[in-house]
Amino acid sequence: MNLLVGGTGFIGGHLVEYLFQQGEISKGVFRKGSHLKIMDTNGVQGIEADLSDHHSLHEAMEGADVVYNLASPMPDSDTGFMAPNSEGVLNLLEVASEAKARAFVHLSTLDVFGFSERNIAGNTPLRPRTEYQRAKAESERLLIEFSKRSAAPRVVIIRAAKAVGSRDESLTLPLLKMIHGGRVVLPPGGRMSFSHPKDVAQAMYKGALGSSKTGSIFMVKSFDSTSEELASGLLTSLGSTADVKKQGMFSGSQLPRYTEEQLRASLSIGDQPTWGELGYAPQFDLKGTCEEIATWYRKEPWITESA
Repeated sequence: MNLLVGGTGFIGGHLVEYLFQQGEISKGVFRKGSHLKIMDTNGVQGIEADLSDHHSLHEAMEGADVVYNLASPMPDSDTGFMAPNSEGVLNLLEVASEAKARAFVHLSTLDVFGFSERNIAGNTPLRPRTEYQRAKAESERLLIEFSKRSAAPRVVIIRAAKAVGSRDESLTLPLLKMIHGGRVVLPPGGRMSFSHPKDVAQAMYKGALGSSKTGSIFMVKSFDSTSEELASGLLTSLGSTADVKKQGMFSGSQLPRYTEEQLRASLSIGDQPTWGELGYAPQFDLKGTCEEIATWYRKEPWITESA
C-alpha cells in the first residue's frame, strides 16, 4: 500500500490518478480544509495528519510500505517553506523507517540549481537562491544523509523540470486566461525543459518499483520548448487566436512572479542516461501536452473566469 503526502496538490493529484490506473491501493495524508475530490474519485483513503505530529503520521503509515512525499508550499505562496522540507521530511523518514517501509520517493525540482545557469548537468553544483529553493535543497540534503546511514527505506529523489498541464495554476491557467483575453504577454527567456505531471507521476512510480540504490537522484523532463512555442501550441490545440508578445517596459504578463523567474532562467537538461536505470520514458511531448490541456479546458471552460 502507498502513503501519499501532498496528494491533493497539482502534481500530487496526477500521481493519485496514475497510481489508481496502475491498480495500486493508496492512502493520502491531508491537512484540515484540503479539497479531497481528487482522492475520493480515485479510491484513495484520506487520513488527516500533520507533518509535525509523529502520532498522526504513525497512524497514517500503518499498513503502507511506500511513501510518496510531495508536501511543499508552492513558490508563490506566503506559507513558510522550511518546516515541511526539513522537520516534516525528517518526521516522515523516521516514521517510514520505524514502519519498515520499502521505499521513500521524494519530489524535488530543477530549481535547486538556482537560476544562475541555464543548462543543467548532473555534476552542476546546487546554487539555491530563494527561500523556496533553499528549502527544497535542504530536504534533499536530509534525505541523502539519511540514505547514507540506513538502507531502508530506499530513498529516491525525483528532480522535475517546470511542470505544465491540466490543473496547473502557475503557468497553464494564466496562459489560458491570456489566450481567452486575446493577448499573451511572456517574459524574455530561451528554450527550457518542461515536464508533464503525468510523466512526473510515472517517474515517481518507477522510482518506487525499481532497484536503484538508496539516495539516487533522477532529473526528469517531458520535452524542451520556449514559452512562445508552448503558447502557440496551446492556440493551435484550442483553435484560438491571440497575439503572443514578449514582455516590454509598458506591458506585463499575468504570470506569478516566481513563474516569470523560471521562464527567464530557462533551466534545461539533456536526456538523462539514468532514465534507463529508472525505467522512465516520457509519454508527453509539446503537442501531446497542449492537446491534453485543451481537452481539460473544453471540459472546464470556467477556469478562465476563476480568481
